[in-house]
Amino acid sequence: MVRGCRGLGAGRWGWALLAFLGVLPAGPALAGEQLFVAVPGNWEEAWRHETPQQVIVEYLPPGTTVTDWTDMVTTQEFPGAHVDVLQYLDKVAAAFGAGCKAARHEGPRASTENGYDVALAYLECREPDPSKAAPGVVLKSVEFLAIKAIQGLKGLHVVQRAWHGDDPAQHPLQSANAKDWVAVVRDAELCDLADTSRTCRTVGRTGGLTQ
Repeated sequence: MVRGCRGLGAGRWGWALLAFLGVLPAGPALAGEQLFVAVPGNWEEAWRHETPQQVIVEYLPPGTTVTDWTDMVTTQEFPGAHVDVLQYLDKVAAAFGAGCKAARHEGPRASTENGYDVALAYLECREPDPSKAAPGVVLKSVEFLAIKAIQGLKGLHVVQRAWHGDDPAQHPLQSANAKDWVAVVRDAELCDLADTSRTCRTVGRTGGLTQ
């Protein structure tokens, strides 16, 4: 299994799940389609991994690292890949929960945005199996993950935000900013800047942009 994301999140299964679904990316995505994500303004790109088949970028707040973190946003692109996004997130949920003492999930739910097929899910893991963590990662007892898959015309895009901690009282859904926390993933959009029928409502909003 190829591990992309250095945290516990679903990025570690991305490429492996595409292979499991029988999808082989055909090559680099063509210019035009853009993924807009409102990464918090003071966050920084902490890690990037690029191959012709996959691009993964991890964003973290200042003072945290890819081996010791609490809150992380990850974007993934699979140029040329075409999948059923609902089936894809079903597999992510199953793989995510397999390494946990207790797991639960909401969704995935399918919809259409800007003419693209989209699926969104929320996953939670309690007491993760230490053997599933990447080398050097500080393992914590709870992980919550919001994840969205968007099937573009030229490739698959996946956006996720993960919270990783030992105190359930600090769970992001328990905070006053829960809606904003979730919105980073929920409102992520794929657009085609050359196609007026696929224009993002988020163009011009402060946030991260992957190409």
